[in-house]
Amino acid sequence: MRMGFWTMTGVLVASLFVSSPILAQVGIAGRITARGTGAPIPAARVIVETAAGRTAAEASTSESGLYQVTVPAGTYSVLATAIGFQAGRVSGIVVSAGGMVTVDLVLGPLAIQLDPLISTPSRRQEKAIEAPASVGVISTVEIEERPALAVTDHLKALPGVDISQGGLVQSNVVGRGFNNIFSGALLTMTDNRFAAVPSLRVNVPAFFPGTNDDIERIEFVLGPGAALYGPNSANGVLSIITKSPLTSQGTNISLESGFRSGSRDAAGTSLDDGKGLLRVAGRHAGSVGEKFGYKISGEYLTGQEWKSNDPAEPRTLAGRSCNDETGCRNFDLNKWAAEARFDYRPTETSEIIASFGRTDAIDLIEYTGIGAAQAHNWHYDYAQVRARFDRLFVQVFQNRSNSGNSDLTIPPKGSFLLRDGNPIVDNSRVTAFQVQHGFALGERQDFIYGVDFANTDARTQGTINGRNEADDDIKEIGAYLHSSTTLTDQLELVTAVRLDRHSRLGEPGDLARFADAVFSPRAALVFQPAEFHNFRVTYNRAFSTPSNNNLFLDIVAAQAGPYKVRALGVPEDGFNFRAGHCGAGGVDNLCMFPGPFPGAPTQAIPAQAALLWAVAAGAVAPSLPGGAGAILAAIPAPTTQVGTQLRRLDPTTRTFNDVLPSTVVDVGRMQPTITNAFEVGYKGILDGKFRLSVDVWYQKKENFVGPLIVESPSVFLDFASTLAYLQATLQPTLIANNVPAAQAAALTQGAATAMAGISGSSNPATLGVPLGTIVPDAAIAASSDIFLTYRNFGSVDLWGGDIAVDYLIDDKWSVAGTWSVTSDDYFAAAEVGGPTDIALNASKSKGSITARYRDDMAGWSAEVRGRHVTGFPVNSGVYVSPVASGGGLQPLDSYDLVDAQLTWRPKFDQRLLVSMVVENALNENYATFIGVPRLGRLIMTKLQYRF
Repeated sequence: MRMGFWTMTGVLVASLFVSSPILAQVGIAGRITARGTGAPIPAARVIVETAAGRTAAEASTSESGLYQVTVPAGTYSVLATAIGFQAGRVSGIVVSAGGMVTVDLVLGPLAIQLDPLISTPSRRQEKAIEAPASVGVISTVEIEERPALAVTDHLKALPGVDISQGGLVQSNVVGRGFNNIFSGALLTMTDNRFAAVPSLRVNVPAFFPGTNDDIERIEFVLGPGAALYGPNSANGVLSIITKSPLTSQGTNISLESGFRSGSRDAAGTSLDDGKGLLRVAGRHAGSVGEKFGYKISGEYLTGQEWKSNDPAEPRTLAGRSCNDETGCRNFDLNKWAAEARFDYRPTETSEIIASFGRTDAIDLIEYTGIGAAQAHNWHYDYAQVRARFDRLFVQVFQNRSNSGNSDLTIPPKGSFLLRDGNPIVDNSRVTAFQVQHGFALGERQDFIYGVDFANTDARTQGTINGRNEADDDIKEIGAYLHSSTTLTDQLELVTAVRLDRHSRLGEPGDLARFADAVFSPRAALVFQPAEFHNFRVTYNRAFSTPSNNNLFLDIVAAQAGPYKVRALGVPEDGFNFRAGHCGAGGVDNLCMFPGPFPGAPTQAIPAQAALLWAVAAGAVAPSLPGGAGAILAAIPAPTTQVGTQLRRLDPTTRTFNDVLPSTVVDVGRMQPTITNAFEVGYKGILDGKFRLSVDVWYQKKENFVGPLIVESPSVFLDFASTLAYLQATLQPTLIANNVPAAQAAALTQGAATAMAGISGSSNPATLGVPLGTIVPDAAIAASSDIFLTYRNFGSVDLWGGDIAVDYLIDDKWSVAGTWSVTSDDYFAAAEVGGPTDIALNASKSKGSITARYRDDMAGWSAEVRGRHVTGFPVNSGVYVSPVASGGGLQPLDSYDLVDAQLTWRPKFDQRLLVSMVVENALNENYATFIGVPRLGRLIMTKLQYRF
């Protein structure tokens, strides 16, 4: 049947009327515009997702930035992306039956992705480009997508950051060098709270109670920060900012599993097979009304550390499972952590926050300046209350440490030192109170001022602070004023001054004595010729105060033959070696305390080896064959015929090495380390896609505190004069007793070697007899113990540079690179005005290069990163690099690593996150410090679901 024209027209018109409800059905429409300009963004991709994360509709914007999609009634999210812009999302859109909902999105340019908001450099919120300091920022997305066993895992590609890693969770981090095996040089804060372990003042990342899901961002400020943050910020500031339950709600469950490659020694010999590890974490945050929020979070981690061997550790300890290969170490890694937080926000400009956290290190190994410690049931707790009312900030917090031992029972129930098995008791705490306020004078002048107070209460039952236990508390108070002056629209002057008083520095007494206060100024001139461009010139004077360990440490660290090796803090009057406290006659006017030998004096005597000839002869005589031992014992003691040789114990190799008496130098009272730093820098974003940061810096450190070093040499007989004396006495007597001349000569040579020893020998037959220990006049050192201690060295000049680049190729691809150089990594004793050489314990040159891919629409992101670290010498406590053939210390091997990461948020449910990271993908066998395990490949996968 044929249909006429008018009939067809009528059918079409009727169809339009019939279909009009379909055209008018419910949906979402809106406009996508650019932030700042309001200009429409054409060809933007718009995806509408259901509450379950499934795609319900897609569209592209018109030339006018308009879009429209048709969806059934329900709850949706709208995601928009466009080349050259950050992705935007609006969630919780409720579409009712019979209506159209308007959802407009404003997308920020990618340049804003390169210029995040930060708060650490000036203690106020500002853009990273505008900050008067060099700042590295790790974003929420980066933290969420990277499986990490410790917060320091996120810092490995930042410029200027030095990380020594001692295992899966153990690491020491500083900015621009002067690292140590047991370091607290980097001021580390979580939500403005000092994160270091009380009393010990060491940063132990494994003790941080928060989870990765709690962290909003991480800021790392290079260069000194004392003018705002007070003492111990000369090596930079690491600030961890956590999420508020009022702005980040819901429930996250994370399951991370991993596998580390097998442990190997320096020669590549296998120590064990690869081991798995598991981490489970959860976070729940909610609110009661609009003003009160709460959060609880926690995690549990279990695995097994890379194995290593310390020859100085015994192969048997009472009550411990030990073996000949690795001693008594427990390589199991077990820890749990929990945290709670409550936020009350009565107005938009005020809030009160209370938070509490605990970490229980059930089993892990921590490396210290006197050897490794086995942490067992070590608790770290904190409580913090902070409040903000407009620009007034007040907080009080307390950190507590509990090493798991309540008494000195052997074997210890809790943590202990692996070199001697002795328990560690630490129930110390630090309590701090801070007030800060800010105000503006007009539009061009802004001030911030504040007061900080901290009280460190050390409680170690004599296991760490020994004889100083009754008098080892420290109080610190400081006040600061920070000023920002807008000189012109393009020029800003930033200045700050700070005064701090330490109860153990200067004259003892009232904290309010300004005569003994430390002054820390800061000045920066910041020039911004255009948006996203910043030139700056800065000066900072920072200081680091002696720690509780520097002042009060008194602990046996090891055993060297009959001698205890003890680590000591520096007493108020220092250590004076030539005070004449033993009478005259010692080599270079030095005194010695005889070793624990039968018949030896029990007080200090002049450092003259011949005075203890009978001790040496008595020790060697039983090893001589026939009647030679009796003949040796009957030889008259020399007077001036035999000289004295001083040898210093190397705690790493456990050998004694010749030193001159002139290397025995008095140790003065501890003083604060002063750092004067100058820096010139540029930060800018070019064409909205290319970010460049360049810094050139110079530092002069004065009175810097070195690591624990052996300051008390041991006294030996001089070999040459001992041999000559025995050749004149023992050898003729042997011949007279019918010993053949050749045999008598050999016995004489052997006796001289056994008595006087050979420098650097590790053979007991040629080690010699250490007769006593050089001692100062301090009562705490009045024994034969060989002691290590700290000292202030002279001054060090250091310069360097850092460069960081990021380039956003398009809305999916980007590349980044960093490179950092430092002028020196080793300083001879003559340079630093001390008795021994000093190492930077950090690399002179290091860098990274990264390629990234991200497609938020498809839910995929990926990253490949290469890292290079040039090897460096180490001198830190008992961990010292071998002596190089040409002098100085031998550097660690340089290493190059490749890391890879892949993340997937499936379109069918974007509340699910699947991520995998491979660190050291090529399985390089490398070490980041002396004495720590060599590391290999680590694979971690993460499965997270958000409810």
